[in-house]
Amino acid sequence: MTKARTYPRRGLHGELVHDIGTRILRGELRPGDPIPTETGTAGVLDVSRTVLREAIKVLVAKGLVISRPKTGTHVRDRAYWNLMDPDVLAWRLETDPGDGFFVDVFELRRLIEPAAAALAAERAIAEEIAELETAFAEMEANVDRNPDEYIAADLRFHELILTACHNELLGHLGSTLRATFRASFTRTNASAAQTLPMHAVVLDAIRASDGPAAEAAMLELIETTASQLAGSGDRVIRAGR
Repeated sequence: MTKARTYPRRGLHGELVHDIGTRILRGELRPGDPIPTETGTAGVLDVSRTVLREAIKVLVAKGLVISRPKTGTHVRDRAYWNLMDPDVLAWRLETDPGDGFFVDVFELRRLIEPAAAALAAERAIAEEIAELETAFAEMEANVDRNPDEYIAADLRFHELILTACHNELLGHLGSTLRATFRASFTRTNASAAQTLPMHAVVLDAIRASDGPAAEAAMLELIETTASQLAGSGDRVIRAGR
């Protein structure tokens, strides 16, 4: 499946932002390392100073680099990186971050999605419930037939729940985490047949306006999916109990 990319990788400017960003996330450029500012330097595209300067501005805005007069441009300490930036998330996924990253994703989901399901049960309007039902029907139709279509519908199901909270910040969070959730769904897709009925329980609870039931069902869904994350089972279970 093609990973979502928010920042357009078009032309030299986009390619340069992507190249430097992924090198930082991969660890090829480490905190404190200088960013080459001469065009044609190994590992940096042969671009004009104007293109390089504009690319650096984008990376500065994402907290990945810092640029100062006389000292030049350097990779910032990781504490300053905007890890929730959609591009930074996408670049991190491109570097194959390993199970530890996905454990963090599941911990974030535990904190947000059960409570969001409860809010959706209280606030969802008829049109939103109908959209959830459509997404679930698409999941049901593709669970044994088309993994990519199943994941797309699964992602839409979870995003619709955040939208149905009628909380602008939660709705925005769904858009921000789209690439990360897609990757986590892909990584644990072997559990699709097992978790499909759990999605049905979440949907039934939201349809019935039963907040506590929706919250409990979503937590069970997340725990079941997280427990199947290869190589990180002990930490996942320990964090969730």
